Amino acid sequence: MFTATQQPHLLNPLSQEDLGQLQVHLPALKIFSFRGPGQSGGVASSLAPLTKQLGTKVQWIALSGVPTPDERPIAGFSFHRPELNDELVAEYGKIVNNYLWPLLHGLPERGSFDAEEWKNFKQLSLMLAHQSQRLASRSFPTLVWLHDFEMVLLAPMLAMDAGVILSHFWHVPWPAAEIMQASPLGFELTEALLANRVVGFHTFEYARNFLNSVKALIPDAQINEEAQTVVYRGNTTKIVAMPLGLDYPYWQRLARTTRQVTEAIPVTHRLAHQVILGVDRLDYSKGLLEKLEGFELFLTKNPDYHRRLHFVQLAQPGINSPKVEDYASKVKSKVLEINKKFQLDGWQPIVYMEGHFDHSQLAAWYQVADVLAVTPIADGLNLIAKEFIACRQDEQGALVLSQKAGSASELVSGALLVDPTNAEGVAEALQQGLSMGVEEKRRRMVSMRHVVAWNRLHDWACGFLRHAISSGGIESNKSAG
Repeated sequence: MFTATQQPHLLNPLSQEDLGQLQVHLPALKIFSFRGPGQSGGVASSLAPLTKQLGTKVQWIALSGVPTPDERPIAGFSFHRPELNDELVAEYGKIVNNYLWPLLHGLPERGSFDAEEWKNFKQLSLMLAHQSQRLASRSFPTLVWLHDFEMVLLAPMLAMDAGVILSHFWHVPWPAAEIMQASPLGFELTEALLANRVVGFHTFEYARNFLNSVKALIPDAQINEEAQTVVYRGNTTKIVAMPLGLDYPYWQRLARTTRQVTEAIPVTHRLAHQVILGVDRLDYSKGLLEKLEGFELFLTKNPDYHRRLHFVQLAQPGINSPKVEDYASKVKSKVLEINKKFQLDGWQPIVYMEGHFDHSQLAAWYQVADVLAVTPIADGLNLIAKEFIACRQDEQGALVLSQKAGSASELVSGALLVDPTNAEGVAEALQQGLSMGVEEKRRRMVSMRHVVAWNRLHDWACGFLRHAISSGGIESNKSAG
């Protein structure tokens, strides 16, 4: 399997030759996702070179978040929402939120499996696959890109269609093989991914966990460790590890255009001299409670920092799940507890804000922070850390980052890595970040900015599709013709 010392491959910037190869072999692309394209900086933006420079036509099929006809169109894209009522889509989301999310984040004890919910998920996946077949393909063979774990069952369903080359990028973690072995869905999920020609993960750890799951659950599969391939039932699946890139110029522009807002934030919110920032969804996988415990210990051990700093937590809505709602309630209670315990002459250490924060707001806050604390207990990648780095054109600010974040393997040269469940370690890292000298901050930030700027979003998307094209045999077929 992958060795423990291997790191995710950072793609070289795309050359004109690369784009030329994609133009020859990729006239059209079908994308399936649970949600639509979202804001700038996502998958839609990552495909800009294909649609703008090469004229590739993208058909995007999603269950929610599809742009309405009156919204600004994205050049080269056509969006489709299957004819499924909202009640059916809600049923689809139950197993996603109640079981698959905690399972795949290595937290099966937080989930609850319901056989009826899984049955509904399978039925709706089949309906989605059937409806998508009504969309006439604009090229042959047809390259299909499945996005994230919600689309896991589509590959074996679509694989029966002639001329379809399937690829799947798995944006969440893949847990240890022992966890998948213990799950009633372990075999089915693992087998479903092997219907693809290429499967992508953010880190080598997730890729290694997947291959170990194949080995444990599907003994008939033939694994080639050197080639990183799996042969099963006549299909060869290539496994690749490619961390998602960032639209670096986009965040740099935001940083420049929000400087006045940045300067106003400390006054508006009456912030102390130093600021620790947290930006997280209200979700147990993000480690907010663990981060608060680390901050509480920091305050206990460092009374000199009282009234000298604020910890600002921007909390965005989590997934719709009773356990997530209960977790959010615990987070708010912990914030109140810490503020009450340490309040002094009108000062309270935590400024807690809940709601949706757009990219412009985040860019301004990133530039205010002396320390950004990103401490998930499990996270597929975590782009918050990369956004912070892209915005810090002053080459200042310290990053406290969980070892369990997928981006940790890329940012190891500059981040202060912590075990998010170790309050002592989190407290020490916060103190180190706050006391770090200007030159050390610059050295660390320059190193991380180099990595983030190099691993560009466009190169990530196009590089993954190059894997899909070569694994699917399009190049050889075209050449032979």
